[in-house]
Order: sequence, then structure tokens, then C-alpha cells
Amino acid sequence: MLLLPEFGYIALLLASVVGVATTLLTASGCYRHWHTVYRLARVWTWVLFGLVLFAFVVLTLSFMLNDFSVNYVAQHGHRDLPFGLKIAAVWGGHEGSLLLWLLCLSGWSALFAFRYRHAQGNLFPLTLAVLAAIASALLMFIVLFSDPFTRLLPPAVAGRDLNPMLQHIGLILHPPLLYLGYGGLTVSAALALAALLNGEFDARAAWVCWRWALPAWCALTLGIMLGSWWAYNELGWGGWWFWDPVENASLLPWITASALLHSLYVTRMRGIFRHWSMMLAILTFILSLLGTLIVRSGILVSVHAFALEHDRAVPLFILFSALSMAALLIYGWRATTYRPAARFCGWSREIALLLALLLFAAVALVVLLGTLYPMVYGLAGWGKMSVGAPYFNTVLLPFAGVMLLLIGLSAGGFWKRSARWSTRRIGCTLALSVMTMLMLWPQGVNVALGAGLVVWMLTAQWLQPITALRQQLPALLAHSGVALLALGIIFSAGSKQEISANVAQGEQIALGDYRFHFLQLNLLVGQNYTAEQAAIAISRGDVPIATVTPERRHYNVRQQQMMEPGIAWGPIREWYAVMGEKTGENRYAMRFYVQTGIRWIWGGGLLMIGGALLGWWRGRQAYD
Repeated sequence: MLLLPEFGYIALLLASVVGVATTLLTASGCYRHWHTVYRLARVWTWVLFGLVLFAFVVLTLSFMLNDFSVNYVAQHGHRDLPFGLKIAAVWGGHEGSLLLWLLCLSGWSALFAFRYRHAQGNLFPLTLAVLAAIASALLMFIVLFSDPFTRLLPPAVAGRDLNPMLQHIGLILHPPLLYLGYGGLTVSAALALAALLNGEFDARAAWVCWRWALPAWCALTLGIMLGSWWAYNELGWGGWWFWDPVENASLLPWITASALLHSLYVTRMRGIFRHWSMMLAILTFILSLLGTLIVRSGILVSVHAFALEHDRAVPLFILFSALSMAALLIYGWRATTYRPAARFCGWSREIALLLALLLFAAVALVVLLGTLYPMVYGLAGWGKMSVGAPYFNTVLLPFAGVMLLLIGLSAGGFWKRSARWSTRRIGCTLALSVMTMLMLWPQGVNVALGAGLVVWMLTAQWLQPITALRQQLPALLAHSGVALLALGIIFSAGSKQEISANVAQGEQIALGDYRFHFLQLNLLVGQNYTAEQAAIAISRGDVPIATVTPERRHYNVRQQQMMEPGIAWGPIREWYAVMGEKTGENRYAMRFYVQTGIRWIWGGGLLMIGGALLGWWRGRQAYD
């Protein structure tokens, strides 16, 4: 029996000791003005990362070597798993996913320590002390309640296999990106807390916080996009967002992180909105912790049933409460009333950004209430319930419209004073918006109004002098991504067509102008599953469009069935087929969808990330 798991557990124990020691020694060193405190904090931060990385590599090797004497490997691994999924199985369950989050957090901390290895003052060592304290709390929880190296004696003959719902390339990319986002945003929160402890959250601290929050926001955005793409490709219901509690768990810190970037921008440029920036940094960290509680405690009903861990709910809640209360207490203890040195009036850029922050806060509150209400309802003993898409879509729709309107109105704004709109610019913007609404009115009121607002926003953003366009290019690209995403949501919701039918081989089903022809049935043998695959030709009149191959898979080890949709992608439309239960000889229950603009949603997200990264690249300044 290999002793690798024991070495991994010892590494976690040592990492816990190192984390606590780093926190205490660094904090006391800053208080006593030790000149070597930052060097000490730097070195021990790197040691902490090395120990966590070693433990993670040991767990990965246990999966690769099929060591089924490790209980976690036996629960989530199997010899027949493909190579990529065998690695992704490391974070396919509770213990491994927490270890991955800890690895990302300690990796960000090590990178921070390396980047500012020559910095002076107490801000940076205090930041490392806060990060070490957070990592220590997570390490203690892992060691005491979520040990991934627990032995199974006698060893299992074969693994239980990875949950079939997780056997997708999305598992390889989606969780690491989310945890990279959470880890980087935790660095921003630690910076804000360290600045509070140091006595001043000034423009320099806001600048450094912005520089670390922005790439983390990009990673979180990309992770959420991949999650929606994964759901669209795997769950077989033709949608990209379900408003599931687990989805909301990642959306909530994304909303506050988006507000944080805007607030930090004002703080570093004008020295105002400091309390907004500090509180948003702390709230983003708290919501990241809340996401872990929601996903891993099992106290909320979710389609992500593989994530339920009822026995750890109380320790997770204690961990969440302790870290959250500590962050809020530091803010309440050290925050002082800042008198803004800058003044502004009229419809200035400051006013526009303040309204944007209020909108972000309102949206976060709506999503938070809709997500937590079922938990409170259940804890009160009233039974179980879930809050779904009708609530979120109805309540959030007005906020989305106001946000699009606000982005357009804020275009070309100046610091301190009102923006000036030329008559030509106002006329072009209104004319294009009205024309768009009139053209799309037959598609429905929501589609017409939504598209009109998007055109308003884009026209107002881009109809500016060349000098302004060059200066504001990152923001223009990011806001154009918002517009493209909004168009995708509007058209995918307003033009979706679907039909369910029992279809036999050789039969055709009409949906609008399109025909789905069941050509043939194929039997497949995968690495760890067998499948029935239907070949379905899609045409419009006599013009062939594509052939899709939905599958009905049977996973041998778990004795579980999964439906793999067949999807044909076009620049404007998508054609989607799902193969359901067998209802007769070569006859199956099937669902067909025709949708417009789904790819625009993910394209808009990529454009938002591109604009943000361009701003980050342009923002290299002396403060950094």
C-alpha cells in the first residue's frame, strides 16, 4: 500500500501550522515595526503554497494510480475514466473541490508575495497575514471535517466512478476558473482589510486592489460562462441558465465584484467612494464563502445533487459565520468617516457610477433573497420550496432595462461636471433606437423594447469624438459585450421554438420552417459507457442545414442514464435535439428546439473580458 496519502495529510497539517504562524508573527511584526517582517511573511507564504501544492499533487497521483484504498478516490474515480476526466475527478467531490479552492487562494497569495517582494510599508505584509488567516481557517476545516486522504480498509476493488453528470469537458475547466476568481477576489478583500488595519484606504490601496480584482473577475466571468455552456450542452433542456441556487452562488460574488471594479475605479481616480470600495470588497469575499456553504451543505434544493453534504452543514456554517463576522468587525472597528476631497455636480461621471453601484446592489439583493428564502423557509419547518426563473426574470427585468439606459446616458461623461450631448448625437441615438423597436415590434414588446435599449446604449457609447473613443476603448469594448450578451438573452427568450414527439426511424418532425428527419440509429461503446445514438438531419425546405447526433448513454458502473443533446451551431440560430426514453422498436421520445442568439451570450461575455483585460494592460502605473 502506497504511503503517498499519509504524506499528503501531513503536508496539510504542516500547512495549517505554517498558516497560523504566518498570521501571528506577521501581525505582531507589523505592530512592533520589525524590519524583516515582510521577508518573513513572503517566505512563509511560499512555504504554505508549496505544502498545499504538494498535497494536491498527492491527491492527483492517487487518482492516476487508481489507489482505491483512499476513500475519496474510491467514491469518485474509476480505472476506465478518460485521462482528462480522471484529473478533473480530483475536484469532482466535496473534499477535492475545497482543496482546489485552497490551492488557488494560496497560489494567488504566493504570486502577490512575489510581485511585491520589494515593497515597503505595512500594507503588503498585513495583506499576507490576512490571507494566511483565511487559508488557515480553510485548512483546519479540511483537516478536521473534509480530509481527502482518509483510508478505506479494506480497499475497494474498483472505484464508484465519477458522477455521469460531471463527465464533461466543463468539469475540467469550470471549477478551476471559479476558484481562481474566488481566490483573486479574496486577495482584494484582504488588501482592503489590511488597508483598514493599517489606518488608510487611499488611492494607492484602491489601485492595487483594482489590479488584483480585475483578472480575478475575468476568471470568474469565464468560469460562469463555461458553466452555462456546460449546462446547455449537458442537461438537455435547451436552456443556458436555470437560476439554480448553485448557479446563483457564483453569480452573487460576480455581481458585487463588477460593482467593486467600478467603485475602485472612482476611488483611485477621484479619492471618493472609499466606503463603497471597502464594503464591496468585503461583501464579495463573504458571498464567495456563502457560495461554498450553498453548494456543499445540502441545505438548498438544487439540480446539482452530487454536491450535497448534509453532515458538514454545521461546520461549514460556523466557518462562514466566523470569517464573515471577522471581516465585518474589522471594517466596523477601523473604518473612519472620509470627507471626499473631490466635488461633483450635475450629470457627471461620478453620479452615473454611483447610480450604477446602487443598481448592482439592488440586483445582488434580489438574487440573494431569492436564493436564501427557500433555506429560511425550510429551517423554519414550513417544508421545502424553490424559487425559480419566473421570480428572477420578472423582478430583474426592470433593473436590466435601467442599466442599459444608464450606460447609454453616461457615455462621454466628465469628472465633476455634466456631460454635453450634441443635437446630432441625440438625434442619431433616438432615431436608431426607435427604428429598431418598430422593425422588431412584430416579434413582441419585450424583444422590441430590449433591442431598442441595446441600440440606444451602443449608439450613445460609440458616437463620440475619436479622442474620447481611444481613451475609453476598454470600457467601450466591455459595455459592447454587455450589449451583445443582452441581445442574446432577448432573442433566445423571445424566439425559442420547441416540440416534443415520439419519433421512429425514418420519420420527420416539423418545427416552424425546419424539419428534423430521424435517419438512423447507431449503437456505440465508449470507454466507460454504452450508448444509443440517433442521426437526425435538419433541413429548411429542400436545403440541408446540418446533421446532429443526440445520444442516450448508459454508464455501466453507476447504472445511470444520461441524455447527451445533439446541437448544430449557426451564426444566428441553433438547432437542438434531445433523445429521451425508448417507446417502441427504434422509436424514442424526443425534443427539438430552434433558438436564436445563444452564442451571442457567450460572445458578449468574451468581449467583456477582452475589454477588461485591455483596461488592465493599459493600467500599468507606478502604483503597481
